[in-house]
Amino acid sequence: MPITIAVIVLFFVKTSRDERGRAIIGKASIISTIAFIVLINIYAKLSDELIVDYLTMACSIQWIYNIVLTIEIAAILIYKRIE
Repeated sequence: MPITIAVIVLFFVKTSRDERGRAIIGKASIISTIAFIVLINIYAKLSDELIVDYLTMACSIQWIYNIVLTIEIAAILIYKRIE
């Protein structure tokens, strides 16, 4: 939950509303989307090989969600520092 709130706050901060802020969010979103695609494909391959029950699947998907949001936050902060 805190990671989700941090992403929402970074989206609505005053510096994210101008053209430069939108470009930073766009670049960070592309990076996090690529990370999401890679992680979901890894998860699909692993779940095909291993026996996965409902609880393991739910926890794995939550981990992927948290990792993708963390990558989004890190990318936004890095791009803000660079530009």
